[in-house]
Amino acid sequence: MNQLLFGGSKQLLQEIDRKMGILESILQHISGYVVAEIAYEIHQMLLEVTQLLLMLEQDHRMIVLVKGLSLQLLTIQEQYNQIMGVD
Repeated sequence: MNQLLFGGSKQLLQEIDRKMGILESILQHISGYVVAEIAYEIHQMLLEVTQLLLMLEQDHRMIVLVKGLSLQLLTIQEQYNQIMGVD
C-alpha cells in the first residue's frame, strides 16, 4: 500500500475498486457461519479501503468521488455487520 502513496489518484482508484469488488463478491457468497479467518480478512480489507479513501481524499479533485465511494463502503460495512450479527 505504501507504493500507492506515490502512484497517484488513478492507481488509488484502481486499488479501491479492486478491493471493494473482492469484498462485495465475498459477502455475496457468505451465508450463515463465517470462519474467523474470513471475517478477519474482510475486516482487514475494510480498513485498507478506508485508508485508501483517506489517501485519495488528499487530491481535492477527488473529494466528490471519495464521498460516493465512502457511501458504497458504508453499504458494504453494513452488509458485513448484518452477516456477522453486529448491530
